[in-house]
Amino acid sequence: MHSKTYVVSADDLPTRSCHAATLTEVAPGRLMAAWFGGSQEGQRDVRIWGAHYQQGQWSAPVLLTDFSSGTGDEAHWNPVLFNTGKELNLHFRMGESPRLWRGFYMTSSDQGKSWSSVQSHQDGFLGPVRNKPVILPDERLIYPSSTEHQGWKVHFELQQPQGPLRVDVHDPQILGAIQPAILTHPDGRVQALCRTHSGLIAETWSLDHGLSWSEMQPTGLPNPNSGIDAITLHSGKHLLVYNPVVAGRTPLAVALSDDGIDWQQVMILEDGDGEFSYPAVIEDSEGIIHIVYTWQRKAIRHVQLYVIDEQEQLR
Repeated sequence: MHSKTYVVSADDLPTRSCHAATLTEVAPGRLMAAWFGGSQEGQRDVRIWGAHYQQGQWSAPVLLTDFSSGTGDEAHWNPVLFNTGKELNLHFRMGESPRLWRGFYMTSSDQGKSWSSVQSHQDGFLGPVRNKPVILPDERLIYPSSTEHQGWKVHFELQQPQGPLRVDVHDPQILGAIQPAILTHPDGRVQALCRTHSGLIAETWSLDHGLSWSEMQPTGLPNPNSGIDAITLHSGKHLLVYNPVVAGRTPLAVALSDDGIDWQQVMILEDGDGEFSYPAVIEDSEGIIHIVYTWQRKAIRHVQLYVIDEQEQLR
């Protein structure tokens, strides 16, 4: 059994459309989601909105970025929430299109109730463009990132005491990969699964904690040029949320894997006409899996999944 709620429903939506939700646990039993909303993706009125979840209820959406915060009269895109354990970070992009993106972030020391002024990433760095950062076993923080201004290209931004390091990924087959999602493995390998415009999810691997990455390669998993997300569960298994088709953004499915290579589809979250897309997934401190995603561009939906046996069957 799994439960579904709306972070923001079509009836309560303060904007004409919404998309690209992100999710994090801000405290035990409490979540925060954010997304972009406005008249239409890419329009100048698009801003970042957010809501909190506790005791089974989502709060009313609130505006997180606005003109007075110094974010300018441009569209805002793809928020990414990340709890470092010391503070909450909200990364987002600004620009007329993804080809012109610039990266910004804000921080919160009170679980997202209030936020710092907007700060910009330094030139050449965008921050995490779609999926959440990961803290590697050596405590290195890595931002999964990509650019679209000279073809679609994946890179990673490592945050380290001596300053950020950008590591580009070579794509000899020109798969057109963007928006990586990071998985970690017990032997220290790091894997990233990526959206592409080639009809398949692509992957790249690192054997040195993100300092270098293998050439981009296709997997056997379909992708209709739509966002994905994936996590390594506390058990060590891996979970992927994606559209298992080569065209369209329905259905939206969940798959599990022991090794990040062989995947078994275990659940359909949504099926039918329209768009169910851009999932974000986390596992909270109690082992509950939370997924948020775009529902018809009119709402953001929240699903909770529970592990019910040792074979990682979900309900």
